[in-house]
Amino acid sequence: MFVPKVRWRDARRWEKWEPRVINGTRYAFDHLLDFDMTLSRPPRGHLPALRIPIRVVFDCHVVTESTELHSSDNPRADASSWVDSGGRLRRFNPGRYIRSFRLRTLIKGLTEENARCYVASAHNYMVYEHTTLEGSSEYYQVYFDLYRPSGEPRLVMYVQSAYVKDHPTAASRRHAKPFAMLCAEKVGAIPTKPKGNKKTP
Repeated sequence: MFVPKVRWRDARRWEKWEPRVINGTRYAFDHLLDFDMTLSRPPRGHLPALRIPIRVVFDCHVVTESTELHSSDNPRADASSWVDSGGRLRRFNPGRYIRSFRLRTLIKGLTEENARCYVASAHNYMVYEHTTLEGSSEYYQVYFDLYRPSGEPRLVMYVQSAYVKDHPTAASRRHAKPFAMLCAEKVGAIPTKPKGNKKTP
């Protein structure tokens, strides 16, 4: 049986997003169910015509925060607990839950003209939304892995985490990349360029 090297790329580990009663309140997670979107572009410059289906999947990190407890502490006895794809125990965060309702719109926006994301780490890209609330800035940062499963024509965007910071992360100030170009690279429509500011010799 094929086992992906990157743990969250194993579909057997993906969250099912069933409703939960947490501290007496019933929470629905329908907005975090997997969904499909399509990136479409006419031919332009060095980019060929694109029509790329993308399956979007959400990790439990978008509604939870880390805890010092371990998954061996029987987390299913408490509806406020999740075990992530790496086996770590996490706790429900109401603030992250409320903001998670913005995720679909933010991610679908990446398929629009001139949408950009930012290079982060080895299996990681980032997009963010900047809002100003009562004179203070809020940066809702969303990290994702984008990959093409073996033998499939579509891409999978695995949304790894989403949280608020009061200043933009370093990745958002450099290494911007058109999302359409990233998708074209992942499906093999154009050669992959090195991440960051690295130049090919």
